[in-house]
Amino acid sequence: MLKSLLIKNFILIDEAFLEFKKGFNVLCGETGAGKSIIIKALDIVLGAKVQKEMILDNAKPAVIEAVFENNGEETTVSREISSTSKFRLNGIMSNSDEIKEVREKLVDIHSQHQTYAYIQPKNHIILLDDYITKKSPEFKDILKACKESYKEFKSLEAKLKTVKENKETNEKEIEYLRFQLKELDEASVKENEEDGIKEELDILSNVQELKEGSYGAYYALYGDNQSIVEALSKIKYEISNCATLDKNLKEAEATLFDAFENLKDCANFLRNYSENLELNPSRIDELNERLSLIQKLKRKYGNNLDEERDNIEKKLNELLSPENNLEALEEEYNSALESLNILCKKIREYRQDNASTLSKLIEEKLKNLMLTEARFEISLKDTSMSENGFDNVEFMITTNKNQNLMPMSKVASGGEISRVMLALKTIFASVDKVSTVVFDEIDTGISGVTSGCVAECMLDLSKSTQIICITHQPIICARADNFIWITKTHGENTSIKIETPDENRRLEALAQLASGEVTQQTIDFAKTLVK
Repeated sequence: MLKSLLIKNFILIDEAFLEFKKGFNVLCGETGAGKSIIIKALDIVLGAKVQKEMILDNAKPAVIEAVFENNGEETTVSREISSTSKFRLNGIMSNSDEIKEVREKLVDIHSQHQTYAYIQPKNHIILLDDYITKKSPEFKDILKACKESYKEFKSLEAKLKTVKENKETNEKEIEYLRFQLKELDEASVKENEEDGIKEELDILSNVQELKEGSYGAYYALYGDNQSIVEALSKIKYEISNCATLDKNLKEAEATLFDAFENLKDCANFLRNYSENLELNPSRIDELNERLSLIQKLKRKYGNNLDEERDNIEKKLNELLSPENNLEALEEEYNSALESLNILCKKIREYRQDNASTLSKLIEEKLKNLMLTEARFEISLKDTSMSENGFDNVEFMITTNKNQNLMPMSKVASGGEISRVMLALKTIFASVDKVSTVVFDEIDTGISGVTSGCVAECMLDLSKSTQIICITHQPIICARADNFIWITKTHGENTSIKIETPDENRRLEALAQLASGEVTQQTIDFAKTLVK
């Protein structure tokens, strides 16, 4: 429960400290007195958006601090508002996400805006699902799974559409890529093959010249008795004889020996080279044809044929992957649709079971709130599949006998809508763990005997949940366990005065609410309300 609320430098409040009690707390005062500022402060300290205009004096920060007590433990939430906003949880710096988690466990604030938003049919599914989640926490996981499954399904649907639209283009591209791979694989061009062919063609094109030149060199080296090798042989013989007489010639002898052997090897190589050279026109044609093929492929694919082949293969694999394979994608799509349908059917079962229960509970509450002829039904109809399933949820109501049920958004009056919202909140509170429920003028459009029924309803609810209520109704105020009177003062600066009046002052406040003036007659009337 909310124990206290400290407000400083906020809108029209310089400084105020409010204490709340268990049970039924009422904030009341004339229209425009500033009651909603209190609730706004509570809303903001619990994470609602703030505006700079809410700071009363810009020279210092606005500060709001709320103290809650739950099972004997206190939780303090504070917020300092200046050019930035700082949250503290039990004195430790915190962030808005942590504060919102605390809020969900502690307080439910029902504003006038929320009441009118709930009239819209689009919000009825939210209310029904909230009720189901409070009763069956596992339902939240099913809803989450449905949202994720629907997102995946829509993604596959878009991919499938794209692949179908591009099917003909993709098939042609696949065929062409396969042709290119086949062309490159059949050619099987080796690294540096082109350079090797050019070198061989240079040789074959000059066979006669090479044959004559190499053989002439052989003959000069080793062809007859006048050859270089023969002359070197004689020189080698002479130096060898001399080396036996002078060891200083041994090195020259060795050099001549090496030269003699090298020249013999060179001469033999040149002879074999010349003898093996022959003119081969068919080989020249074969090489020119191969060279032409390689150069044609390079003009088509680029100089690096291996790299281009890898790129082509990669593109082909992408087009053949399951992601772009129509048959595989259709199978995946159908599987995702089946999974989504299973989740949607589970969600429908929960909604069907709980819609009937919630409808009866609301109808029963409405009868207690002076809508004795009311009939209420939560309608479930098929709609196109979405992340929320395939149910269209709408609240249907009639408050008159022998009248057909109609959409609440079209037929319910302000007072009837207020009572439907009060009924919902009362029912939700019975299954919720929130310890404090705040009603900001839930009694709009209600007066007379109905106000008494609304008061009794909130009083009954306050036995298990702390209720804080803003109201103008003296009948409701009279039932309060804790009566907080708010007035607006107009001095040099407009400000708000907050007090918890004694019994006499409370009677005067009720009298003022009832008739706008305080007389003995209105005081007596206030006494009857309190009794």
